[in-house]
Amino acid sequence: MSEINWAAVFKRMELTHAAPDVLKLPQWEEASWQKLLARTTPRHFRASEVVIQRGAADRTLYLVAAGMLEVGVTQVDGVSMTSLARITTGSILGEQSFFDSQPRSANVWAVADGTLLLLPYENFVEFGDAEPALARDFLFAMARVLSIRLRNTSFRLRR
Repeated sequence: MSEINWAAVFKRMELTHAAPDVLKLPQWEEASWQKLLARTTPRHFRASEVVIQRGAADRTLYLVAAGMLEVGVTQVDGVSMTSLARITTGSILGEQSFFDSQPRSANVWAVADGTLLLLPYENFVEFGDAEPALARDFLFAMARVLSIRLRNTSFRLRR
């Protein structure tokens, strides 16, 4: 069985505009993606599996290579969950903890089977040392995703 070309997956998702919060790096060729993704580890998940637990101390960034996930928080009753967002192929998860090294702020569970590419913070630092221009581009792409998510949250609060 041949390995999946995850770089091509991210490049394709960027072009299809599947969701507003996909990573967009139009200046990156597939080789640029491969330099970043070489520092990741794939993790497959099944529908209904919890992939991020609120409160966990972990600084890993998750790149969604396949599948769909939902981000949510537990309500005051401690039993029910409120969905905050759906995250699809081509986007990221865990960016807040990646940046601020604080515990995870929400639960994330799989809506459909898929694959995450895990990028530990230390691996990103190594990537930045080796490829500073690509690391800068990637940080701006993540900032764009954060901005879109913040705008969506602000919009929901005004309603």
